[in-house]
Amino acid sequence: MRIEATAKIIWHYRSEERAKAIAQALEVDNASLPEGLKKSLNVVTRWEDGDVITKVKYSGEIETLIKALDDLVFSIKIAEDVT
Repeated sequence: MRIEATAKIIWHYRSEERAKAIAQALEVDNASLPEGLKKSLNVVTRWEDGDVITKVKYSGEIETLIKALDDLVFSIKIAEDVT
């Protein structure tokens, strides 16, 4: 099924320093998206007041979006473990 979707995901941390480190780690991961996926998926992550905010815009098959969001959550978990 083809869909158009936008999402805003906010992770709350109590530390500006930790939020910054996690957001920067995610941005590096976002930059390495495969070329074919970059055309249909736009992911931007930033930090603000101890929060990590990720905005996602997507156009394509729902299964691909689900996989991309799963990868995002996995990347957050790894960044949390490292920080």
